[in-house]
Amino acid sequence: MKLKLHHQILIAMVLGAGVGLPLNILAGPQTLIELPIADAPTPTAGPLSEELQALFQRPELSKVRLGDASKVVEEREGRRWRVDGIRESYILRRTAEHFTVQTGGYWPRTIAAYGKMAGDVFLRLLSMVVAPLILCSLISGVTSSGSLEGLGRLGGRTLVFYICTSAIAIFTGVALFNIINPGRHAKLDLIEDSAEAAPVQFIAEDQGVGEILWNQVFNLIPSNPFASLSDPGNTSILGVIFFALLFGIFITVVGGDHGKLLTRFFNAGFEVMMKMTMFIIHLAPIGVLGFMLYASAGKGLDVFVSLGWYVITVALGLSIHSMITMPLILKFLAKRSPLEYAKQMSPALLTGFSTASSNGTLPISMNCVEERAGISNRVSSFVLPLGATINMDGTALYEAAAVLFIGQVTGYELTFGQQAIVAFTALLASVGAAGIPHAGTVMMVVVLSAVNLPLAGVGLILAVDRPLDMFRTTVNIWGDMTACAVVSKLQGEPEAPVVET
Repeated sequence: MKLKLHHQILIAMVLGAGVGLPLNILAGPQTLIELPIADAPTPTAGPLSEELQALFQRPELSKVRLGDASKVVEEREGRRWRVDGIRESYILRRTAEHFTVQTGGYWPRTIAAYGKMAGDVFLRLLSMVVAPLILCSLISGVTSSGSLEGLGRLGGRTLVFYICTSAIAIFTGVALFNIINPGRHAKLDLIEDSAEAAPVQFIAEDQGVGEILWNQVFNLIPSNPFASLSDPGNTSILGVIFFALLFGIFITVVGGDHGKLLTRFFNAGFEVMMKMTMFIIHLAPIGVLGFMLYASAGKGLDVFVSLGWYVITVALGLSIHSMITMPLILKFLAKRSPLEYAKQMSPALLTGFSTASSNGTLPISMNCVEERAGISNRVSSFVLPLGATINMDGTALYEAAAVLFIGQVTGYELTFGQQAIVAFTALLASVGAAGIPHAGTVMMVVVLSAVNLPLAGVGLILAVDRPLDMFRTTVNIWGDMTACAVVSKLQGEPEAPVVET
Protein backbone atom coordinates (compact mmCIF):
# COMPACT_ATOMS: atom_id res chain seq x y z
CA MET A 1 0.00 0.00 0.00
CA LYS A 2 1.39 3.38 -0.99
CA LEU A 3 1.94 5.78 1.88
CA LYS A 4 0.10 9.10 1.77
CA LEU A 5 2.19 12.20 1.19
CA HIS A 6 1.97 13.55 4.73
CA HIS A 7 3.09 10.17 6.06
CA GLN A 8 6.06 10.16 3.67
CA ILE A 9 7.05 13.66 4.78
CA LEU A 10 6.73 12.74 8.45
CA ILE A 11 8.92 9.65 7.97
CA ALA A 12 11.50 11.81 6.15
CA MET A 13 11.53 14.29 9.04
CA VAL A 14 12.00 11.56 11.63
CA LEU A 15 14.72 9.90 9.54
CA GLY A 16 16.60 13.19 9.03
CA ALA A 17 16.46 14.04 12.73
CA GLY A 18 17.22 10.43 13.66
CA VAL A 19 20.46 10.54 11.68
CA GLY A 20 21.45 14.13 12.41
CA LEU A 21 21.00 14.22 16.18
CA PRO A 22 23.18 11.16 16.92
CA LEU A 23 25.85 12.63 14.65
CA ASN A 24 25.76 15.80 16.72
CA ILE A 25 25.96 13.94 20.00
CA LEU A 26 28.66 11.44 18.97
CA ALA A 27 30.79 14.09 17.33
CA GLY A 28 30.36 16.69 20.04
CA PRO A 29 33.42 18.86 20.84
CA GLN A 30 36.06 17.30 23.09
CA THR A 31 38.58 19.26 25.15
CA LEU A 32 42.14 18.21 24.26
CA ILE A 33 43.94 20.52 26.67
CA GLU A 34 42.97 23.08 29.28
CA LEU A 35 45.45 25.68 30.55
CA PRO A 36 45.15 28.24 33.33
CA ILE A 37 44.68 31.69 31.90
CA ALA A 38 48.14 32.74 33.15
CA ASP A 39 49.79 30.20 30.83
CA ALA A 40 47.52 30.88 27.86
CA PRO A 41 48.89 32.04 24.50
CA THR A 42 47.43 35.06 22.76
CA PRO A 43 46.07 33.96 19.35
CA THR A 44 45.87 36.46 16.51
CA ALA A 45 44.20 36.03 13.15
CA GLY A 46 46.58 34.90 10.43
CA PRO A 47 49.52 32.45 10.32
CA LEU A 48 50.27 30.44 13.46
CA SER A 49 52.54 32.39 15.80
CA GLU A 50 55.55 30.73 17.42
CA GLU A 51 53.59 30.69 20.67
CA LEU A 52 50.78 28.67 19.07
CA GLN A 53 53.20 26.39 17.26
CA ALA A 54 54.79 25.61 20.62
CA LEU A 55 51.33 24.95 22.06
CA PHE A 56 50.56 22.35 19.38
CA GLN A 57 53.90 20.61 20.10
CA ARG A 58 52.70 19.64 23.59
CA PRO A 59 52.24 15.87 24.22
CA GLU A 60 48.52 16.36 24.90
CA LEU A 61 48.10 17.61 21.33
CA SER A 62 50.26 14.96 19.67
CA LYS A 63 47.32 13.73 17.53
CA VAL A 64 46.64 17.16 16.09
CA ARG A 65 47.52 17.30 12.39
CA LEU A 66 48.01 20.77 10.98
CA GLY A 67 48.82 21.53 7.35
CA ASP A 68 51.35 23.96 5.96
CA ALA A 69 48.52 26.37 5.12
CA SER A 70 46.83 26.18 8.54
CA LYS A 71 46.06 29.59 9.96
CA VAL A 72 44.09 31.18 12.77
CA VAL A 73 40.58 32.50 12.05
CA GLU A 74 39.03 34.69 14.73
CA GLU A 75 35.37 33.73 15.28
CA ARG A 76 34.63 35.75 18.40
CA GLU A 77 36.83 38.73 19.25
CA GLY A 78 39.20 37.84 22.06
CA ARG A 79 37.23 34.69 22.94
CA ARG A 80 37.18 32.08 20.19
CA TRP A 81 39.43 31.14 17.26
CA ARG A 82 39.46 28.32 14.70
CA VAL A 83 42.48 26.52 13.26
CA ASP A 84 41.75 24.23 10.29
CA GLY A 85 43.78 21.04 10.35
CA ILE A 86 44.29 18.33 7.73
CA ARG A 87 41.28 16.24 8.79
CA GLU A 88 39.24 18.54 11.04
CA SER A 89 39.18 21.92 12.68
CA TYR A 90 40.28 22.88 16.18
CA ILE A 91 38.68 25.55 18.35
CA LEU A 92 40.69 27.74 20.73
CA ARG A 93 38.57 29.22 23.54
CA ARG A 94 39.50 31.82 26.13
CA THR A 95 37.38 32.34 29.25
CA ALA A 96 38.05 34.34 32.41
CA GLU A 97 39.84 31.37 34.00
CA HIS A 98 40.93 28.92 31.29
CA PHE A 99 42.23 28.53 27.76
CA THR A 100 41.13 25.34 25.97
CA VAL A 101 41.77 23.58 22.68
CA GLN A 102 38.79 21.56 21.46
CA THR A 103 38.20 19.22 18.55
CA GLY A 104 35.28 17.32 17.10
CA GLY A 105 31.83 18.37 16.01
CA TYR A 106 32.87 19.44 12.54
CA TRP A 107 32.54 16.43 10.27
CA PRO A 108 28.76 16.25 10.95
CA ARG A 109 28.58 19.79 9.55
CA THR A 110 29.87 18.42 6.23
CA ILE A 111 27.10 15.81 6.18
CA ALA A 112 24.63 18.55 7.13
CA ALA A 113 25.85 20.63 4.19
CA TYR A 114 25.06 17.79 1.77
CA GLY A 115 21.59 17.50 3.30
CA LYS A 116 21.03 21.22 2.79
CA MET A 117 22.11 20.91 -0.85
CA ALA A 118 19.39 18.29 -1.45
CA GLY A 119 16.85 20.43 0.37
CA ASP A 120 17.84 23.52 -1.56
CA VAL A 121 17.12 21.78 -4.87
CA PHE A 122 13.59 20.97 -3.70
CA LEU A 123 13.06 24.50 -2.33
CA ARG A 124 14.31 25.99 -5.59
CA LEU A 125 11.80 23.91 -7.54
CA LEU A 126 9.03 25.20 -5.31
CA SER A 127 10.30 28.77 -5.62
CA MET A 128 10.26 28.35 -9.39
CA VAL A 129 6.48 28.00 -9.46
CA VAL A 130 5.57 30.53 -6.75
CA ALA A 131 5.30 33.71 -8.88
CA PRO A 132 3.54 32.21 -11.95
CA LEU A 133 1.21 30.22 -9.67
CA ILE A 134 0.21 33.35 -7.74
CA LEU A 135 -0.27 35.33 -10.97
CA CYS A 136 -2.49 32.74 -12.66
CA SER A 137 -4.32 31.74 -9.50
CA LEU A 138 -5.12 35.27 -8.35
CA ILE A 139 -6.24 36.48 -11.77
CA SER A 140 -8.36 33.36 -12.16
CA GLY A 141 -9.89 33.90 -8.71
CA VAL A 142 -10.66 37.59 -9.33
CA THR A 143 -12.24 37.00 -12.74
CA SER A 144 -14.41 34.20 -11.35
CA SER A 145 -15.69 36.35 -8.45
CA GLY A 146 -17.87 38.41 -10.77
CA SER A 147 -18.22 41.27 -8.24
CA LEU A 148 -15.70 43.91 -7.22
CA GLU A 149 -17.74 44.57 -4.08
CA GLY A 150 -17.31 40.94 -3.05
CA LEU A 151 -13.57 41.21 -3.63
CA GLY A 152 -13.46 44.26 -1.33
CA ARG A 153 -15.22 42.36 1.46
CA LEU A 154 -12.80 39.46 1.00
CA GLY A 155 -9.78 41.76 1.30
CA GLY A 156 -11.14 43.65 4.30
CA ARG A 157 -11.95 40.51 6.28
CA THR A 158 -8.55 39.03 5.49
CA LEU A 159 -6.61 42.09 6.65
CA VAL A 160 -8.62 42.46 9.88
CA PHE A 161 -8.03 38.78 10.69
CA TYR A 162 -4.29 39.06 10.06
CA ILE A 163 -3.84 42.16 12.22
CA CYS A 164 -5.87 40.72 15.12
CA THR A 165 -4.11 37.34 15.22
CA SER A 166 -0.66 38.95 15.01
CA ALA A 167 -1.56 41.23 17.92
CA ILE A 168 -2.71 38.20 19.96
CA ALA A 169 0.56 36.40 19.17
CA ILE A 170 2.65 39.37 20.32
CA PHE A 171 0.64 39.71 23.54
CA THR A 172 1.25 36.02 24.22
CA GLY A 173 5.01 36.40 23.72
CA VAL A 174 5.30 39.53 25.89
CA ALA A 175 3.18 37.99 28.68
CA LEU A 176 5.29 34.81 28.74
CA PHE A 177 8.49 36.86 28.81
CA ASN A 178 7.34 38.72 31.91
CA ILE A 179 6.36 35.46 33.60
CA ILE A 180 9.57 33.52 32.78
CA ASN A 181 12.11 36.38 32.56
CA PRO A 182 14.57 34.27 30.51
CA GLY A 183 17.30 36.93 30.55
CA ARG A 184 17.62 36.69 34.34
CA HIS A 185 18.32 32.95 34.14
CA ALA A 186 20.98 33.30 31.45
CA LYS A 187 24.67 34.08 31.82
CA LEU A 188 25.90 36.66 29.34
CA ASP A 189 29.45 35.28 29.21
CA LEU A 190 28.20 31.81 28.18
CA ILE A 191 25.89 33.31 25.55
CA GLU A 192 28.68 35.47 24.14
CA ASP A 193 30.91 32.41 23.98
CA SER A 194 28.45 30.64 21.66
CA ALA A 195 27.29 33.80 19.89
CA GLU A 196 27.78 34.42 16.20
CA ALA A 197 28.72 37.65 14.54
CA ALA A 198 25.60 39.22 13.09
CA PRO A 199 25.78 39.32 9.27
CA VAL A 200 26.18 42.77 7.76
CA GLN A 201 22.59 42.91 6.49
CA PHE A 202 21.35 42.41 10.06
CA ILE A 203 23.13 45.43 11.48
CA ALA A 204 23.49 47.82 8.55
CA GLU A 205 19.83 48.89 8.48
CA ASP A 206 19.28 52.47 9.55
CA GLN A 207 15.56 52.91 8.96
CA GLY A 208 12.77 53.81 11.31
CA VAL A 209 9.50 51.92 11.53
CA GLY A 210 7.70 54.58 9.50
CA GLU A 211 10.24 54.35 6.71
CA ILE A 212 10.07 50.55 6.71
CA LEU A 213 6.27 50.65 6.41
CA TRP A 214 6.36 53.32 3.73
CA ASN A 215 8.78 51.19 1.72
CA GLN A 216 6.39 48.26 2.06
CA VAL A 217 3.50 50.34 0.72
CA PHE A 218 5.65 51.87 -1.99
CA ASN A 219 7.06 48.51 -3.07
CA LEU A 220 3.53 47.18 -3.28
CA ILE A 221 3.39 48.95 -6.65
CA PRO A 222 5.92 47.28 -8.96
CA SER A 223 7.80 49.59 -11.29
CA ASN A 224 8.08 46.60 -13.61
CA PRO A 225 5.72 43.65 -13.00
CA PHE A 226 7.94 41.39 -15.11
CA ALA A 227 10.88 42.17 -12.82
CA SER A 228 8.74 41.26 -9.79
CA LEU A 229 7.80 37.98 -11.45
CA SER A 230 11.44 37.19 -12.16
CA ASP A 231 12.79 38.19 -8.73
CA PRO A 232 15.07 35.23 -7.86
CA GLY A 233 14.44 35.54 -4.13
CA ASN A 234 10.64 35.85 -4.43
CA THR A 235 10.86 38.92 -2.20
CA SER A 236 8.62 40.98 -4.53
CA ILE A 237 5.52 38.81 -4.17
CA LEU A 238 3.45 41.78 -2.94
CA GLY A 239 4.13 43.46 -6.28
CA VAL A 240 2.95 40.34 -8.13
CA ILE A 241 -0.21 40.26 -6.00
CA PHE A 242 -0.94 43.95 -6.65
CA PHE A 243 -0.49 43.60 -10.40
CA ALA A 244 -2.50 40.37 -10.56
CA LEU A 245 -5.38 41.97 -8.64
CA LEU A 246 -5.47 44.99 -10.94
CA PHE A 247 -5.14 42.84 -14.05
CA GLY A 248 -7.98 40.56 -12.92
CA ILE A 249 -10.18 43.52 -12.03
CA PHE A 250 -9.72 45.13 -15.43
CA ILE A 251 -10.33 41.86 -17.24
CA THR A 252 -13.72 41.94 -15.50
CA VAL A 253 -14.21 45.61 -16.41
CA VAL A 254 -13.37 45.03 -20.10
CA GLY A 255 -15.55 41.92 -20.34
CA GLY A 256 -16.82 40.79 -23.72
CA ASP A 257 -14.88 38.43 -25.95
CA HIS A 258 -11.51 39.83 -24.85
CA GLY A 259 -12.38 39.31 -21.18
CA LYS A 260 -13.55 35.75 -21.84
CA LEU A 261 -10.39 34.97 -23.82
CA LEU A 262 -8.08 36.21 -21.06
CA THR A 263 -10.16 34.48 -18.39
CA ARG A 264 -9.85 31.15 -20.23
CA PHE A 265 -6.13 31.77 -20.73
CA PHE A 266 -5.38 32.32 -17.05
CA ASN A 267 -7.72 29.52 -15.98
CA ALA A 268 -5.73 27.21 -18.25
CA GLY A 269 -2.46 28.61 -16.88
CA PHE A 270 -3.65 27.96 -13.34
CA GLU A 271 -4.50 24.33 -14.15
CA VAL A 272 -1.06 23.78 -15.69
CA MET A 273 0.71 25.41 -12.73
CA MET A 274 -1.21 23.24 -10.27
CA LYS A 275 -0.24 20.09 -12.19
CA MET A 276 3.40 21.21 -12.15
CA THR A 277 3.11 21.97 -8.44
CA MET A 278 1.73 18.50 -7.74
CA PHE A 279 4.71 16.95 -9.52
CA ILE A 280 7.15 18.95 -7.38
CA ILE A 281 5.19 18.21 -4.20
CA HIS A 282 5.84 14.50 -4.65
CA LEU A 283 9.57 15.28 -4.22
CA ALA A 284 8.87 16.80 -0.80
CA PRO A 285 10.09 13.81 1.27
CA ILE A 286 13.57 14.08 -0.29
CA GLY A 287 13.78 17.82 0.36
CA VAL A 288 12.42 17.49 3.89
CA LEU A 289 14.93 14.73 4.69
CA GLY A 290 17.79 16.96 3.55
CA PHE A 291 16.64 20.00 5.51
CA MET A 292 16.00 18.01 8.70
CA LEU A 293 19.46 16.46 8.45
CA TYR A 294 20.91 19.95 8.04
CA ALA A 295 18.93 21.37 10.96
CA SER A 296 19.72 18.54 13.39
CA ALA A 297 23.38 17.97 12.52
CA GLY A 298 24.30 21.52 11.55
CA LYS A 299 24.65 22.99 15.06
CA GLY A 300 26.10 21.65 18.27
CA LEU A 301 23.62 20.97 21.05
CA ASP A 302 25.70 22.92 23.57
CA VAL A 303 24.35 26.23 22.25
CA PHE A 304 20.94 25.36 23.68
CA VAL A 305 22.36 25.24 27.22
CA SER A 306 23.26 28.92 27.40
CA LEU A 307 20.08 30.03 25.59
CA GLY A 308 17.78 27.39 27.06
CA TRP A 309 15.34 29.72 28.86
CA TYR A 310 15.06 31.96 25.81
CA VAL A 311 14.30 28.95 23.59
CA ILE A 312 11.71 27.70 26.09
CA THR A 313 10.00 31.09 26.22
CA VAL A 314 9.72 31.48 22.45
CA ALA A 315 8.78 27.83 21.86
CA LEU A 316 6.12 27.93 24.57
CA GLY A 317 4.64 31.11 23.13
CA LEU A 318 4.53 29.64 19.63
CA SER A 319 2.97 26.46 21.02
CA ILE A 320 0.22 28.36 22.84
CA HIS A 321 -0.61 30.41 19.76
CA SER A 322 -0.65 27.46 17.36
CA MET A 323 -2.17 24.79 19.62
CA ILE A 324 -4.64 26.85 21.66
CA THR A 325 -5.40 30.21 20.03
CA MET A 326 -5.65 29.06 16.41
CA PRO A 327 -7.68 25.89 17.17
CA LEU A 328 -10.18 27.98 19.18
CA ILE A 329 -10.53 30.35 16.24
CA LEU A 330 -11.04 27.41 13.88
CA LYS A 331 -13.62 25.87 16.20
CA PHE A 332 -15.75 28.93 16.88
CA LEU A 333 -15.27 31.13 13.78
CA ALA A 334 -14.63 28.66 10.97
CA LYS A 335 -16.81 25.90 12.50
CA ARG A 336 -14.18 23.30 11.62
CA SER A 337 -12.55 20.54 13.61
CA PRO A 338 -9.01 21.78 14.46
CA LEU A 339 -7.57 18.24 14.44
CA GLU A 340 -9.15 17.35 11.10
CA TYR A 341 -8.06 20.65 9.56
CA ALA A 342 -4.50 20.21 10.86
CA LYS A 343 -4.42 16.74 9.31
CA GLN A 344 -5.56 18.17 5.98
CA MET A 345 -2.87 20.85 6.16
CA SER A 346 -0.10 18.50 7.39
CA PRO A 347 1.94 18.28 4.12
CA ALA A 348 2.33 22.07 4.02
CA LEU A 349 2.96 22.37 7.77
CA LEU A 350 5.65 19.68 7.74
CA THR A 351 7.28 21.15 4.62
CA GLY A 352 7.20 24.65 6.11
CA PHE A 353 8.82 23.36 9.30
CA SER A 354 11.71 21.75 7.45
CA THR A 355 12.32 24.53 4.88
CA ALA A 356 11.62 27.54 7.15
CA SER A 357 10.18 29.34 4.11
CA SER A 358 6.58 30.57 3.87
CA ASN A 359 6.98 31.61 0.23
CA GLY A 360 8.63 28.35 -0.74
CA THR A 361 5.83 26.35 0.89
CA LEU A 362 3.09 28.46 -0.73
CA PRO A 363 2.39 26.08 -3.65
CA ILE A 364 1.91 23.18 -1.23
CA SER A 365 -0.26 25.37 1.05
CA MET A 366 -2.55 26.26 -1.86
CA ASN A 367 -2.83 22.63 -2.87
CA CYS A 368 -3.72 21.54 0.68
CA VAL A 369 -6.29 24.26 1.22
CA GLU A 370 -8.06 23.67 -2.10
CA GLU A 371 -7.70 19.92 -2.67
CA ARG A 372 -7.64 18.60 0.91
CA ALA A 373 -9.86 21.14 2.73
CA GLY A 374 -12.29 22.05 -0.05
CA ILE A 375 -11.78 25.83 0.14
CA SER A 376 -12.36 27.69 -3.11
CA ASN A 377 -9.55 29.04 -5.26
CA ARG A 378 -11.20 32.47 -5.05
CA VAL A 379 -10.42 32.59 -1.32
CA SER A 380 -7.12 30.70 -1.25
CA SER A 381 -5.59 32.58 -4.19
CA PHE A 382 -6.06 35.87 -2.33
CA VAL A 383 -5.63 34.93 1.35
CA LEU A 384 -2.57 32.66 1.13
CA PRO A 385 -0.21 34.77 -1.06
CA LEU A 386 -1.08 37.86 0.97
CA GLY A 387 -0.57 35.95 4.21
CA ALA A 388 2.81 34.59 3.12
CA THR A 389 4.04 38.17 2.83
CA ILE A 390 2.26 40.17 5.56
CA ASN A 391 0.79 37.70 8.08
CA MET A 392 3.60 36.63 10.37
CA ASP A 393 2.11 35.59 13.72
CA GLY A 394 5.11 33.45 14.65
CA THR A 395 7.60 36.08 13.50
CA ALA A 396 5.83 38.86 15.40
CA LEU A 397 5.84 36.81 18.63
CA TYR A 398 9.49 35.86 18.14
CA GLU A 399 10.62 39.43 17.45
CA ALA A 400 8.94 40.79 20.58
CA ALA A 401 10.28 38.04 22.86
CA ALA A 402 13.77 38.13 21.33
CA VAL A 403 14.15 41.91 21.69
CA LEU A 404 12.99 41.79 25.32
CA PHE A 405 15.46 38.96 25.99
CA ILE A 406 18.36 40.83 24.37
CA GLY A 407 17.56 43.87 26.51
CA GLN A 408 17.27 41.87 29.73
CA VAL A 409 20.38 39.73 29.26
CA THR A 410 22.51 42.78 28.40
CA GLY A 411 21.31 44.69 31.45
CA TYR A 412 18.55 46.83 29.93
CA GLU A 413 15.33 46.11 31.84
CA LEU A 414 12.57 47.58 29.68
CA THR A 415 9.63 49.28 31.34
CA PHE A 416 6.06 48.30 30.46
CA GLY A 417 5.87 51.43 28.34
CA GLN A 418 8.95 50.37 26.39
CA GLN A 419 7.55 46.85 26.12
CA ALA A 420 4.40 48.33 24.60
CA ILE A 421 6.58 50.09 22.04
CA VAL A 422 8.33 46.78 21.31
CA ALA A 423 4.96 45.04 20.86
CA PHE A 424 3.60 47.72 18.52
CA THR A 425 6.82 47.90 16.52
CA ALA A 426 6.99 44.10 16.24
CA LEU A 427 3.47 44.11 14.82
CA LEU A 428 4.42 46.68 12.19
CA ALA A 429 7.81 45.12 11.43
CA SER A 430 6.32 41.64 10.96
CA VAL A 431 4.35 43.05 8.03
CA GLY A 432 7.65 43.89 6.36
CA ALA A 433 9.24 40.46 6.88
CA ALA A 434 9.65 38.46 3.68
CA GLY A 435 8.58 34.81 3.69
CA ILE A 436 12.16 33.51 3.50
CA PRO A 437 14.50 31.95 6.08
CA HIS A 438 15.85 34.41 8.73
CA ALA A 439 13.75 37.32 7.44
CA GLY A 440 12.38 37.88 10.95
CA THR A 441 15.92 38.28 12.26
CA VAL A 442 16.56 41.04 9.74
CA MET A 443 13.39 42.87 10.75
CA MET A 444 14.35 42.58 14.42
CA VAL A 445 16.80 45.39 13.79
CA VAL A 446 13.83 47.75 13.42
CA VAL A 447 12.38 46.66 16.77
CA LEU A 448 15.74 46.98 18.55
CA SER A 449 16.14 50.48 17.15
CA ALA A 450 12.71 51.49 18.48
CA VAL A 451 13.90 51.10 22.10
CA ASN A 452 17.55 52.02 21.50
CA LEU A 453 19.01 48.57 22.17
CA PRO A 454 22.37 47.60 20.60
CA LEU A 455 21.85 46.15 17.12
CA ALA A 456 24.81 43.80 17.59
CA GLY A 457 22.65 41.98 20.16
CA VAL A 458 21.14 40.08 17.23
CA GLY A 459 24.29 37.96 17.17
CA LEU A 460 23.59 36.67 20.69
CA ILE A 461 20.61 34.58 19.55
CA LEU A 462 21.68 33.51 16.05
CA ALA A 463 23.07 30.20 17.32
CA VAL A 464 19.54 28.90 17.94
CA ASP A 465 17.77 30.86 15.23
CA ARG A 466 17.41 28.02 12.73
CA PRO A 467 15.24 25.68 14.86
CA LEU A 468 13.16 28.60 16.12
CA ASP A 469 12.85 29.85 12.53
CA MET A 470 11.45 26.45 11.54
CA PHE A 471 8.90 26.58 14.36
CA ARG A 472 7.77 30.16 13.78
CA THR A 473 7.48 29.59 10.01
CA THR A 474 5.13 26.69 10.72
CA VAL A 475 3.06 28.98 12.94
CA ASN A 476 3.02 31.61 10.18
CA ILE A 477 1.73 29.07 7.65
CA TRP A 478 -0.81 27.65 10.12
CA GLY A 479 -2.13 31.19 10.68
CA ASP A 480 -2.55 31.73 6.91
CA MET A 481 -4.43 28.45 6.56
CA THR A 482 -6.66 29.27 9.53
CA ALA A 483 -7.42 32.60 7.88
CA CYS A 484 -8.52 30.73 4.73
CA ALA A 485 -11.00 28.65 6.70
CA VAL A 486 -12.36 31.65 8.64
CA VAL A 487 -12.67 33.97 5.64
CA SER A 488 -14.28 31.21 3.56
CA LYS A 489 -16.87 30.72 6.31
CA LEU A 490 -17.52 34.47 6.63
CA GLN A 491 -17.92 34.71 2.87
CA GLY A 492 -20.59 32.02 3.05
CA GLU A 493 -18.84 29.78 0.52
CA PRO A 494 -19.77 26.08 0.38
CA GLU A 495 -17.03 23.50 0.89
CA ALA A 496 -15.90 21.78 -2.31
CA PRO A 497 -15.23 18.01 -2.46
CA VAL A 498 -11.84 17.10 -0.98
CA VAL A 499 -9.17 14.83 -2.43
CA GLU A 500 -7.08 12.64 -0.12
CA THR A 501 -3.38 12.67 -1.09
